[in-house]
Amino acid sequence: MKKTIFTLLILVFSFEGIGQISYRTRYQRAVFLETFAVSPIFSFNMDHAVNRRMKSFTDIRYGIGFVPGSKKLDTFGWSDNGLSLPMSITQNILVNNLKRRIKQRVSLKCKSTPSKISIEWFAEVGAAYTPVFYGISEPRHNFSGIIGLRQQVVFDIPPKPKVIFLKLQYTPKYYKGSFSWNPITGSTNIFGMSLGFSI
Repeated sequence: MKKTIFTLLILVFSFEGIGQISYRTRYQRAVFLETFAVSPIFSFNMDHAVNRRMKSFTDIRYGIGFVPGSKKLDTFGWSDNGLSLPMSITQNILVNNLKRRIKQRVSLKCKSTPSKISIEWFAEVGAAYTPVFYGISEPRHNFSGIIGLRQQVVFDIPPKPKVIFLKLQYTPKYYKGSFSWNPITGSTNIFGMSLGFSI
């Protein structure tokens, strides 16, 4: 009986530990650089992870970007440059087996030191709105869908883990009653890449 109770207690604390480890890999804030996608050319962004759970989290981002205008040079450089303000919200869902990997780390703690570096993969889906303000032309208002894949490398270093992440996204756009989703016949910047780190 005592052995059974002892075994159950070990299992309870192990699963509690799993929940804490997985939760700690969800950063709260990050910064990242993005090319194309919803930027739509280049942007610097702030990232907030909310509703952080073991297998998913919600991501809210906002940033500021640069959009070159026409190729005609003026005294200030490119003519009619633009300033973009990308904003998006996405849901990120874990696609690799985090629970099995953490169980393995817990089971190995008596045999060797657990790895302090782990990799997580997330499927990402959401929507974005990006107004672009030009010096001469009228502002543009772009709406985009987001389908992507995120890879996070977690460095489990006290007092809190550090995360570096890479995102690849497909972002079909809607502008003035038409969709741009085909990279061959439509816009070439409906694909994008981001690189960032937690702060």
